[in-house]
Amino acid sequence: MPDLTEFVERWATNPDFDGELVHARTIPPRQPLFTELDPPPPRALQSRLRDRGVERLYLHQAEAIRRVRNGVSTVMVSGTASGKSLGYQVPIAETALTDPKRTALLLFPTKALAQDQLRSLQELRIPGLVPATYDGDTPPDRRRWVRSHANVVLTNPDMLHVGILPNHAAWATFLLRLRYVVVDEMHTFRGVFGSHVALVLRRLRRLAAHYRADPTFVFASATIGNPGPLARRLAGVDVDVVERDDSPSGEKTVALWNPPLRDDDRRGSPLTEATDLFVDLVRQQIHTIVFTRSRKATELIYRWAKERLGDLADRIAPYRGGYLAADRRRIEAALFSGELLGVAATNALELGIDVGGLDAAIMTTFPGTIASFWQQAGRAGRSRDHSLAVLVAGEDALDQYFMTHPDELFNRPSEAAVVNPDNPAILDPHVGCAAYELPLTPDDRDVFGDQLEEAAARLLRAGDLRARDDRLFWARRHRPAGRVSIRTAGDVTYTIVTDDGAPLGTLEESRVFSQAHPGAVYLHQGDSYLVDDLDVTERQVTVRRANVDYYTQAKEDKWLDVREATARSRIGDIGHHLGTVRVESHVVAFRRKRVGSGEILSTEPLELPPVTLETDAVWFTIPDRIVDDAAIDPVELLGTLHAVEHAAIGILPLFAICDRWDLGGLSTPIHPATGEPTIFIHEAYPGGAGISTIAYERGRRHLEATLDVIASCPCEAGCPSCIQSPKCGNFNEPLSKEGAIRLLRRILR
Repeated sequence: MPDLTEFVERWATNPDFDGELVHARTIPPRQPLFTELDPPPPRALQSRLRDRGVERLYLHQAEAIRRVRNGVSTVMVSGTASGKSLGYQVPIAETALTDPKRTALLLFPTKALAQDQLRSLQELRIPGLVPATYDGDTPPDRRRWVRSHANVVLTNPDMLHVGILPNHAAWATFLLRLRYVVVDEMHTFRGVFGSHVALVLRRLRRLAAHYRADPTFVFASATIGNPGPLARRLAGVDVDVVERDDSPSGEKTVALWNPPLRDDDRRGSPLTEATDLFVDLVRQQIHTIVFTRSRKATELIYRWAKERLGDLADRIAPYRGGYLAADRRRIEAALFSGELLGVAATNALELGIDVGGLDAAIMTTFPGTIASFWQQAGRAGRSRDHSLAVLVAGEDALDQYFMTHPDELFNRPSEAAVVNPDNPAILDPHVGCAAYELPLTPDDRDVFGDQLEEAAARLLRAGDLRARDDRLFWARRHRPAGRVSIRTAGDVTYTIVTDDGAPLGTLEESRVFSQAHPGAVYLHQGDSYLVDDLDVTERQVTVRRANVDYYTQAKEDKWLDVREATARSRIGDIGHHLGTVRVESHVVAFRRKRVGSGEILSTEPLELPPVTLETDAVWFTIPDRIVDDAAIDPVELLGTLHAVEHAAIGILPLFAICDRWDLGGLSTPIHPATGEPTIFIHEAYPGGAGISTIAYERGRRHLEATLDVIASCPCEAGCPSCIQSPKCGNFNEPLSKEGAIRLLRRILR
């Protein structure tokens, strides 16, 4: 294999590559640290581990196993391929050898991960250990067998929520004997989804207690900023944290690659640049994975690379959701064996599926979080050999921030993951599900917290619960879990269907009018659809597959009322606030814009109802004297505030694990609630997901990063890498880049 450092240097000087190598850094190798378990695992288990090449345990594995053995709920935090799964596999296998009637429930965010862990457990060949998956793909006959015979069940939160907990009587024996609950890839359970999962886990704890079980929880996670608090918030139990990585790693070179800046101040396509690098690596027989953000991007890179690779075309493959399970297993096996030289994949391969040794990983745009970046980078170099990771930047503000601030990428601690199970829009449906499973009593405050009484009162008023003998019963005929999506907040959702009636997905009401209005180009998992009809009465959107060379952008009128300020502080001479707001938005028109050039093709009026949203927000109030000091005249003020709002939203994922699409904003030269120029950043989900609290805690650092991303951008008047937003309801008008720089410099002076 060629020297990877020289390989990267050659890219920088090769005229065939249009992009720019802006930074390269080599991370030194890490030596392993081993220790012995006391007492050691049973001989049968030691023998099986040796068959898998595990002669000794890493220190972090042993630390976790000791705690789990002693019934201490534990969260393990370490990098890709560090052997976290042994932290729960060993205690489960030991229990199967000594008390095979005891059970374990393992939760994974994807079916593929569950299948991978099933194979791993089966390969142990431990007498008495009977693992089985239980998910949406499990046939009815097989489900009955799993309930009756398996003592280790591997599933996902969705199936636990809708298939296991409402049918707990059929699982009574399993729950009675429940010893361990494993939550793998914990960092993926965040935001609205994580908030739902937190309440699903509380319902599980409640039912386990009903059957006199008190399981030990085991969490496994990539590096995140708050592993202990997140695990406690998810399960509502105290945990010990084992946050170290004593596994070996080889030397790794990390390169940052920026597509060229065009004459129109737009960056070149990261897909094109990633394809160039991918083809060059595969031609040199370097085993490579290229990550993309969508299914469509995966297929495009695969197609473009295949056209250029000649005899090597058969040695690359695409990998994404939507493939048949047999096809995914075939691709995984070909990767593991080395038969494939390259694969283009979505983040479906980011998580802990074992695909053997890869030499290089290319990330097509920043994957959203520092944790995901290192997860994807860690997919290369699973042995002790030298490996390569390349980040190909997009034109998003966060991508360009890392191109100009590489130390932030390498040295910055991982972001904090937030969940908010107290959000009434999420809590209330799960309280209803719990009441269906078992009547609610005052003791359930120990599981659901002090918010239970208010939630129960709301459900009583709605007629969902009825009281009898100091207990609350589910009052409806239908089973509630089937009507509660754990991927969204609130119960007002629209169904997306294709023109032949096939269901495509769902969308919250707060987003449907801006993203799925008649005439909109709707993106679903990388594929483009045109919206033909939006039925407000039936809450249904009808779409048809379309290949169009334009995208759509909604025009939105928005207003915001402050309901309550729960915290106040100062950042220099401006006010900084946290609280709840009521947002009213009204989509009134949309534009068709040509892909690439951004040329406006047409502007069409719309007649849609307004949508209201109560959620959490942070806001900044700016005294007039600060505006005057920054030499912002009245004509420039709105564009200045608007530009700061956009850049602040774009850079906020640097501090909290979220996406700019999880956020909204409003900026105004004067707001009735404050009497001053004000910039609001609000969450896009009813009740909020906890992002605002993180934003408030990082207030000054947030504004410093906002200034950095605007001031360091080489464009003249503003572009998508600094102050333009792809989701702006005012068509990115007006915006003042120079005004934003002057204002932020005065605030942070």
